[in-house]
Amino acid sequence: MNKNTLSASCFLVTFLILIGCQDTYTSKTISTEITASEKEIAQKAITARIDEIIAGANNLDVEAAAQPYSDAPEFKIINSDGSVSDLETMKSVQEEAFKSLASMNFKTIKQDFTFLAKDLVMCTWTGSNEFELKTGEKLKIEPYVGSLLFRNKNDEWKIIYTHETAAPPVLVEQGS
Repeated sequence: MNKNTLSASCFLVTFLILIGCQDTYTSKTISTEITASEKEIAQKAITARIDEIIAGANNLDVEAAAQPYSDAPEFKIINSDGSVSDLETMKSVQEEAFKSLASMNFKTIKQDFTFLAKDLVMCTWTGSNEFELKTGEKLKIEPYVGSLLFRNKNDEWKIIYTHETAAPPVLVEQGS
């Protein structure tokens, strides 16, 4: 085989391998794309899970508020004070905080969804929180923002990671 034939053969084999890999990559990409209908279904399900958290918190019920969170050992929450907790620690801290509250009122302002995969969605939740201490003081936190990473496992969306940040609470003037 002469030098030109060998070079042409190597080029042809390399070209065919690249084309084959590209076709495999393209078909995998297409099969994992999320349709508009799938996105809408996921957004509704995730919104319902966030509504569960809000309802539980507004009722000062830690267990109800914690239902959408994964109990897997990998779960992490980055709290607004910079601390990192697992689920049990998060629930314990919330239980202690709820003891000092007369009422709480979280409200959703906005939600943004980022689809990372069919079973993995990040929701950036922006809201506010007005609460009253048992001492009668009323405070408001706005904005309150959480980045919540949801995974769909066994047809159930659960939070596997969250990072929260919030403005400092401000005193609400009485009569406002």
